[in-house]
Amino acid sequence: MNYKGIITVLVILLLSYSHSIAQVKYYQYSKSVKKDKLDLDLITEFEIGFHTGCNWTIGSASKIARSEQVYSLNLGWNNGRFYGGTEFNLKFWDEVLNKDKANKLNFNRKQFLCLLHAKWYVCKGKVQPFLGVGTDFLSLAETIINPKEEEEDYRQHDNDNFLNYNAWFVPALGIRSKLRSNLFADLTFSLDHSDHYDSMRLQLGISYQPQF
Repeated sequence: MNYKGIITVLVILLLSYSHSIAQVKYYQYSKSVKKDKLDLDLITEFEIGFHTGCNWTIGSASKIARSEQVYSLNLGWNNGRFYGGTEFNLKFWDEVLNKDKANKLNFNRKQFLCLLHAKWYVCKGKVQPFLGVGTDFLSLAETIINPKEEEEDYRQHDNDNFLNYNAWFVPALGIRSKLRSNLFADLTFSLDHSDHYDSMRLQLGISYQPQF
């Protein structure tokens, strides 16, 4: 048996194998490793929320009605720092003091608002204070579709403003607390301001961000 030939073949095979391994490792290290990392903070997430609380009239509107229960359905998007969406607001008056004015304002027993709302969360974490602002979508759409003419009679214009009880400016502040993944509790204080109707409301609710 030719031991020298066998040893020579084994040495050649071993060198060839070592060279192959070295080439593979060099290829792996020289090739840039690309990882598709999903950053949830950069993804715009759909959010749905339900809030309930109490509403009080303030200013001249306090002579029309006092307090009421208010329910809100919020639909929008939230990327963890900013929120934008629509707030459907339904109020049920408990006590009406001036029925004539209440009938003119069309909220004798209930009032519906459709608001465009935006919020800014001051910081990230399990507890997030936030600031918000909104406006009435129906009044905004009516202004765009049917703009007021400059030569319109002043008295008629003032009467139209009085009949418009929708809140065109809605500042808000509150705090959000994370209950568990994608589920939050919100405490919100808002002011509903219109030309002849002002109120403030304090609401507690939950918001959920489903993952699609």
